[in-house]
Amino acid sequence: MFRRMWIIMFLVSVLPIAARKQKPLVPDSLQLIETNIHGIPLRMRRVEGGSFVMGSTADQYDPEIYSDKPAHIVFLSPFYIAETEITYELWQAVMPDYKSSFHPKGFTYSPISYVSWFDCCEFIRRLDSITGLPFRLPTEAEWEYAARGGKDSRKYRFSGGNEPDSVGWNSRNSGNWTHAVGRKQANELGLYDMSGNVAEWCQDWYAPYCVGTAVNPCVCDSGEFKIARGGSYDDCAANSHISLRRWYSPESNYNYIGFRVAFTLPDDPMMQKQNISEPALTKKIRAKGKKLLFHYVEAEQPYYISEEITVSQWKKTMQQSPKDTQKNLATGMSRNERARFAEIWSLETGEALIVATAEHIEKAKAQGLISASMPDTGKKHQSIRRTQRKRKAVSALSPWTELVGVRLSKPDDPVLLEYRKDDDDSQPLRLVLFYSL
Repeated sequence: MFRRMWIIMFLVSVLPIAARKQKPLVPDSLQLIETNIHGIPLRMRRVEGGSFVMGSTADQYDPEIYSDKPAHIVFLSPFYIAETEITYELWQAVMPDYKSSFHPKGFTYSPISYVSWFDCCEFIRRLDSITGLPFRLPTEAEWEYAARGGKDSRKYRFSGGNEPDSVGWNSRNSGNWTHAVGRKQANELGLYDMSGNVAEWCQDWYAPYCVGTAVNPCVCDSGEFKIARGGSYDDCAANSHISLRRWYSPESNYNYIGFRVAFTLPDDPMMQKQNISEPALTKKIRAKGKKLLFHYVEAEQPYYISEEITVSQWKKTMQQSPKDTQKNLATGMSRNERARFAEIWSLETGEALIVATAEHIEKAKAQGLISASMPDTGKKHQSIRRTQRKRKAVSALSPWTELVGVRLSKPDDPVLLEYRKDDDDSQPLRLVLFYSL
């Protein structure tokens, strides 16, 4: 009797614990989500949100490529992306009635290809129903951010290194054929083959890059061509660099284009689970013998604001003296010159920097982070220079500025921004770096 009671008490105490220890759909670490579809693994890597300079940055610049210009600042929320390209085996597990006409014999777990953008959408629809996860194609911005290594980026030209043969399959080392995924060197996030093997469909329709700050951008409404990113086994090594863009009809299929999947969790558990530390009160950024000191400003969207730019910092960056000086501070520069200063620092550091506006400065002054001794004349520029060209597709601009036009003379010339409102050019220049978890 006593023994039977002991067994019952043991089961009552142990079974709830065992139930709690069942492996959840999203593991506690949340850095890697692994699922199996009919025995075929699919591993999804978490990419922390953050900001980056997208396009033709200093590490990517190619004077012959104009489609990845101008470089611009992008902010992204956290997302998950597949560790490798979707393989032929996984495609067959999800789409047994929908065979691709291209399968390299003798290569297990080679990436699927000869699939159109619409084929990929059908695969994702079925994968959603099997796993219950909200899969999709990555946006072009997500793809590039992940290929660069996210917050851990070491600013490589190719995804995972500066030697293309070590990180991907290209025309020089592929034997003119695809190879099993995950056999080359991974990038900083543990992602494979983003600079070779097959190019990859993205969610976006093709459109020229817009100037300005964008938040989670995606050209998802309409268009004629869909974006594909990353080099392939059929490309020369130089055409596998991260910022290169290509676009194709969504109905087309080629033996050198495949895809990988991504998803965003609507209620990201990581945001509740992570131990959020207090942001540093100051932050230093260095570039080519120069450095800037920033102070943390508490706001709805927190940011860091720099000390005033000195004459010396302006000269080292712009290779010329400022038009005016005030207590060894650079003043008298036009808005376009200030924007160019911020752009140069962004390209050299990989940080997304913008020119501080009156709103940024007033918030910092109110929190005692900036001296209020400098005179504030309240003067605003009234004239608006009419531009020869304007880009209408400007989305998700910083709330601190209002952009009305863009002037371009040649594709490789600096982009000049035209603002309806401008700060007093007699005031010293400061830069802003947005804070993200």
